[in-house]
Amino acid sequence: MPPRAFAGAPAAFPRRRALLALAVLPAGQARAASPEAARLRQAAGGTLAQLAAQPAVAAPLRGAARGRQQKVYDGLHAPGPPVALWEGRWLVGWSCADPAPGGGCRERGLFLAIDAETERLFLMLLVDGVPDFLAPARTGRWPAALAAPFAEFAADLAHPPVFDQP
Repeated sequence: MPPRAFAGAPAAFPRRRALLALAVLPAGQARAASPEAARLRQAAGGTLAQLAAQPAVAAPLRGAARGRQQKVYDGLHAPGPPVALWEGRWLVGWSCADPAPGGGCRERGLFLAIDAETERLFLMLLVDGVPDFLAPARTGRWPAALAAPFAEFAADLAHPPVFDQP
């Protein structure tokens, strides 16, 4: 069993100083954007397929598709607006195989959002007008920041995601 260091051990001091230094930095400087997050943000303005090809998106997307790979693939290549950056951190895109006359989707589409900071994925298929929540599952809550872009995708959806309060 390795020896334990006690609270006053000299080896603990450099760690304490580093934590103290982080505590006194302004909030914006304490968490600098990672190179991966900056690279992911560059996908704004591209297509859903280009966003899905990003390494930070591809792995969680593959896991979330769980047996619906063909429908997700079709959704990634269906027409839709360019991927947008919301609130400086959310990359949001959607596609629609059958656009509604007033905008958004009626029966078949895909909504994808990923947090550039945490790489948390939100993915929903619209199949025959019924939502199929892939990530997170139906019981998961969605961030309030995604409510506005989701309303553009499917404003009249009978069972939309449950969004956190802003």
